[in-house]
Amino acid sequence: MAQQTATTDFNITMNPSASRFRNRGGLQNLAVIVAEFRCRDSPQVTFAWRTPSTVAGTFDNQVNRSPSPLAGFVTLLVLALSIAQGLQLLRGLLASLSVYLGQIRDIESGSLAGVILLIFLSAVAASLVRRFIGGWQCLLILAATLALLRLADQLAPTPDARLGVEIAGVVVWLWMLQFVASISPLPSARSGVGRPAVVLLLGLTIDTAINGAFETLDPSFSTALGPLLFTILSIGAQLAMISWLGRCHAAPFTIVSPPSLAFCIGPALALEALLFQSLARQVVLIGWELPATFAWLMAGNLLAIWIAAFCSVRGLSPPWWASIAAAAALLVSVIQPEHHAWAAIVAAAGPIAIGVLLTAALTTKHAGGRGWISAATGMLAVPLVIFGWYAHYQLDVPLPQFVFVVFAATLVALAGCFESLRLLVTRARSAGQAQSVRTSWQQAALVPAIASVLLLLPLYHVITWRSADHPPAADVPVRVATYNIHQGFDLQGMPSLERILAVVEQERPHVIALQEVPRGWVVNGSVDALSWLAQRLRMHSAWGPAADPLWGNAVLSRYPIVHMEHHPMPNNHDLNLDRGYLLVTVNLHGDLVQVVATHLHHIESEPHHRIPQVAELLNAVDWSRPSVLLGDLNAQPHHAEIRMLAAAGLSPRHPVVPTYPADHPRRQIDYIMTTDALAIVELRSAPTDASDHLPLFATLVR
Repeated sequence: MAQQTATTDFNITMNPSASRFRNRGGLQNLAVIVAEFRCRDSPQVTFAWRTPSTVAGTFDNQVNRSPSPLAGFVTLLVLALSIAQGLQLLRGLLASLSVYLGQIRDIESGSLAGVILLIFLSAVAASLVRRFIGGWQCLLILAATLALLRLADQLAPTPDARLGVEIAGVVVWLWMLQFVASISPLPSARSGVGRPAVVLLLGLTIDTAINGAFETLDPSFSTALGPLLFTILSIGAQLAMISWLGRCHAAPFTIVSPPSLAFCIGPALALEALLFQSLARQVVLIGWELPATFAWLMAGNLLAIWIAAFCSVRGLSPPWWASIAAAAALLVSVIQPEHHAWAAIVAAAGPIAIGVLLTAALTTKHAGGRGWISAATGMLAVPLVIFGWYAHYQLDVPLPQFVFVVFAATLVALAGCFESLRLLVTRARSAGQAQSVRTSWQQAALVPAIASVLLLLPLYHVITWRSADHPPAADVPVRVATYNIHQGFDLQGMPSLERILAVVEQERPHVIALQEVPRGWVVNGSVDALSWLAQRLRMHSAWGPAADPLWGNAVLSRYPIVHMEHHPMPNNHDLNLDRGYLLVTVNLHGDLVQVVATHLHHIESEPHHRIPQVAELLNAVDWSRPSVLLGDLNAQPHHAEIRMLAAAGLSPRHPVVPTYPADHPRRQIDYIMTTDALAIVELRSAPTDASDHLPLFATLVR
């Protein structure tokens, strides 16, 4: 009779958080008992003891318990919502640092950089949190804390309170990102929903969906009842799901440690926040209206989730050629496109390329302590890239602006390509490759199919998108206005775009020039202020970029706009923040009136920069036509710049109307001036602190 050999391996993991092995100094060191029973003629038993340093991680679920598929998908949704909430808190923090501390409190750049560095250095504490609280339980605690902080941010009554909540929320979010990178699905989790790349990409998609649903004005920047109810209901549902998961008998995955290439998460999120997931930015660059751009961007995000889900289900990294192609596409995509068609391609290619590269990089083996260090270090790329990009508008930065995004794209590309090429060279194979392609696609389709429901949001906007109202009657006097909206923040540094809208709605001007209009700057909340205001006021709009394509001057008109052009100022090479002027021709029932909207250099003590700008306006514009000049000229009536305009025949012809600062107006630096064909019969401001300037209104007669 042939000798029979049987081998049985038992892997037993003890979780101190679920046992009584504790001491006064904290959790007792974990011991993993590996018992091998080898049966031949006589049984042989071998015991091997391992310390935590010799194992990749620990199981945080109970032994011999299998998670239900429902628990896996609920966990995926909870984590994705947390990623989205963290992105909203990040935008709020960037706006608070830039507007409240940088402009309102006038904190110097060096001190501001120190604050930012300390916030993001807190990411290194994630491994300590993991050690003293645990894995799965700690992840649920972080998700619940982040949800409550997100709600507190929307309810914060003062900018100081808002800033404090946002700092705490971003710190928790940085820890949570590292925990997400540390998840490892159990063998029974065949859907692959626990893969880090799927969680991150779904979180980005949900964030874009929420941003688009509210027409780029984040709910956290709103005080209206609708966004507040949405926030309360969504966070309530999320907390209910967290509570249910906490009562489950098993976790759908384990928490081990981040992969060695997890440093790419920070640069990838910086690129997504700054470039690819900014719906307002894509609206400007592509040139489509918001509903069409929203649908296009969501389609690109969903395709990225499809790719990540398919690779996750099969336990694979993307093929080497896919990673190389994605790396090349990403490096090309970060260069700002000049043409609308190319911008549309880039808007879809960027998220897909990042999805492929993240899937490849986060498929690597978990790296223990080195993984935590790698992931925490990568988070520093977020402030480095974003504030490095915007520093050019205030400081003389020696590096070109595009260097920062190319640097981030290179890190993500190297991480994804390195892992794919490593697997190619070593010819590593995963057990998941034994599955059939058909079975893998069936399993991978579930998460993207559910996420595809989000496409109903842009469809809703397509159906409900409104065109401009009919123009006023011919016998109605023309009312014009100019308003520096301070990037949508009030005098104290709180978001105020809704209050700005209320002021304009109350006064109902027929033509209004706006300055400091953001259309996708992440340090202003990534809002498209022009589209948002034009849609609610149901007015025609014209855009005049100044600092870059996403920040500048705008004109809203209830009369049809028959011509529009914008021009840069001739001395922009001497300025950090470029300036420009916008020429708009409106049709007043057959009479064509030229509207000139501008915003001159902002430092009042530097008239030598404004005088060439005024000279450009006087020389380049045909003032023989019926015209009105609207704008923030940053000069008082007795200054040389205003005297130049008056000498050319442009004058307010009214007593001084102070417009700045809004709380105690002492100086007039905002103006409405006309040529002889038009006369001002009324000129006044409106008391409000929705901006640091007061709006200026005038009634014209022909």
